[in-house]
Amino acid sequence: MTTIFLIPFIDAYPTLYLTVTTHQPTYYIGDTVYAYGNLTLDSSLITDGLVGLEIDTPIHTLLVRTLVTNTTPTENWLVEVLDVIPCDQYGKPKNIFQTKKLAHFNTTIKNNDIEVRLVLVTVSLYDHTNAPLGVSSFEGAVKENTTVSVILSVPIPTTAANGTAITCSNAFSGWPKNGGKPYCPEKSKTFQITGGVVLEPSPINPELIKGNYNTTFKLSFCESLGIYTISVSSMYQGLPVVNSTTFEVKIQGDATGDGAVDAKDLRALMQSWPPAPYDPNCDFNGDTVIDGKDLRILGTNWGYGTY
Repeated sequence: MTTIFLIPFIDAYPTLYLTVTTHQPTYYIGDTVYAYGNLTLDSSLITDGLVGLEIDTPIHTLLVRTLVTNTTPTENWLVEVLDVIPCDQYGKPKNIFQTKKLAHFNTTIKNNDIEVRLVLVTVSLYDHTNAPLGVSSFEGAVKENTTVSVILSVPIPTTAANGTAITCSNAFSGWPKNGGKPYCPEKSKTFQITGGVVLEPSPINPELIKGNYNTTFKLSFCESLGIYTISVSSMYQGLPVVNSTTFEVKIQGDATGDGAVDAKDLRALMQSWPPAPYDPNCDFNGDTVIDGKDLRILGTNWGYGTY
């Protein structure tokens, strides 16, 4: 008699997962977006990983960040951001920038590898209210064991809030939406904005901050409407992973859905005013009643998309 033993196949390769989501599928201009997710290895949360995050609007890149999972890892990075310094166009340190002017940021990176590395350097700006102001980038080859500095410029919009702003500088192997991975943790510096608007930051709800990586930002009045895409990427123990999700941005007061708040929306609101039939497109605050609250919302956002 021949005895046959069946040996089960054991997959020795670990599996890396990266999730990404927002706390709701739709936001309005002025809302705070909560984006978060988990980086796991064989279902175990990774506490020392890096996640590259890129958010693109229908017309431009809104922000690019390197987020950490719980604790900032310490490694001998192949490429690292040594520092980022707000400066003038010649690289001289400068800490105050006016709206309608260019703000410059000198990012110093080092390739610690023994071979040439392609590096994407980015800076992302946020104002006093946590609203993204713009992204600037440079992509090029950096020779082995070489330190280089790159001055990147971002225009400060008139809608930026006065006060303390922040710039975050990152180094990637490429854009996260194309699968590029963060080389190292980001560096950040504060600076001052003048000549803008006076606004207070919106409160952050700690109950909405989830995942082992996360970020929040405010949708400023100058942002575009439509579908936004969040792309995330990571590399852990030599394993690559990418993912993406989307959310929609709307403007309260846009009853007609044409991306502008104007006389057409006022006309639609008046035509749905009680005792006229209820029109959910004119119920801007979602309380199932068309009243003065909806009229105030329309007035607050009057003119959006008409300039």
